[in-house]
Amino acid sequence: MMYEQIHAMVQERRDEIVGRLQALVRIDTRNPYSGDPDCPGEGPGQEHLEPLLTALGAATVRFESPHDIYGRMGVIGPANRDFSHRPNLVGEWNFADEGPRVIVNGHMDTVGVTGMTIDPFAAEVRDGCVWGRGTSDCKGGLIAGLEAIRVLLDLDLPLAGSLVYESVMDEECSGSGAGTMACLDAGYTGDVAIFVDGNDLAMTLGCGGCLTADMDVTGQMGHAAAGTGVSAIEKALVVKQAIDRFKEERETARPHCRVNLGIFDSGVHAAVVPGTAHMSMNIVYDVEEAAAARDDGRGWGGAPVRERFEELVREQEAGDAWLSEHPTELTWVKDLIPFDQTDDGPWVQRLAGHLVAVTGREPVFNRMMAWSDAAFPAAMGQIPTILFGPALDGQAHGPEEHIVIDDLLTGVEVLARFLADAFEQR
Repeated sequence: MMYEQIHAMVQERRDEIVGRLQALVRIDTRNPYSGDPDCPGEGPGQEHLEPLLTALGAATVRFESPHDIYGRMGVIGPANRDFSHRPNLVGEWNFADEGPRVIVNGHMDTVGVTGMTIDPFAAEVRDGCVWGRGTSDCKGGLIAGLEAIRVLLDLDLPLAGSLVYESVMDEECSGSGAGTMACLDAGYTGDVAIFVDGNDLAMTLGCGGCLTADMDVTGQMGHAAAGTGVSAIEKALVVKQAIDRFKEERETARPHCRVNLGIFDSGVHAAVVPGTAHMSMNIVYDVEEAAAARDDGRGWGGAPVRERFEELVREQEAGDAWLSEHPTELTWVKDLIPFDQTDDGPWVQRLAGHLVAVTGREPVFNRMMAWSDAAFPAAMGQIPTILFGPALDGQAHGPEEHIVIDDLLTGVEVLARFLADAFEQR
């Protein structure tokens, strides 16, 4: 009977749920580091969401991530990141003392909108979908979690345990999950964490690690016609040979661990010999490599991968007279840790059972090719963590980002069943 009620509630609220997603998408919450001009950050979205939580009886708090959160948590993250006026929002419900503590987490920030071919903030409903920036990544997930909680509370069941809803900042744009780490640092832990930043209603139970390296190559500026100077572009191409060797070595041994040189920037004018060149690259690494680093006493992360790359760069530079005297400045911008969990965990199987009951199809258990801040509660907090959300795979960050409304509703129903099952007093 309870599950029939949940299904009926979700279907009756279809238009209301879609409207709530539209309202959130219409609020610009682009990450200030997206590359777009005049990005407001997460604050306006959190201001919109907080009264919705308080109306459901949540005790809410907004707080900024500490400026030194990366150092506090032992994570390499981007330097000089400004977190001011970009709060995290947490809503909390405490039911009876006995019972589980469940975290529902999603991120408020979005990537930029440059290059989009639809109105990013119109939240148009068309072809059974809602269109706009953040619909899939991850405002659809935030609304699915919120609406599932609303259904849970409206069932008027005797509940035991406690529930935490986290709308966090700075997941996107090399943000490295500062908001999720700040929630852990503030003491928000639990028995299980559901990250609603998932795709296609699959149960994602792990992700790879991700390193970002910046390389600044020094040349010597001169006049092109005079033949003076040392071209930083040419010297950067020497360094790139080390990158190519590293890429071949990595992808031969671990084909899914991609190495990508994403930025190569140099020069001010065709008549000027460039004095500097800048390159930036991403390196994916395996959870097994993080485990090996931990076992060697170097912490859970990509230390061995970083060391091997540096070794190849310095070896390449040693064969160049200029670079041996003017070595590349190599900065590790971030080292985002991986995580992995088994498919047969009790919380995973409980969620999978509700998905099967709602959809009639077998659950998909997978691991992300990209990185997720779900790694932090899983790897640092030892909290069973599941990425599960209604996003449409391939639409995150895309020029026509959208979400399928039926998937959104299914996500609400599955999450509501899961929460009711977890909290109902027996």
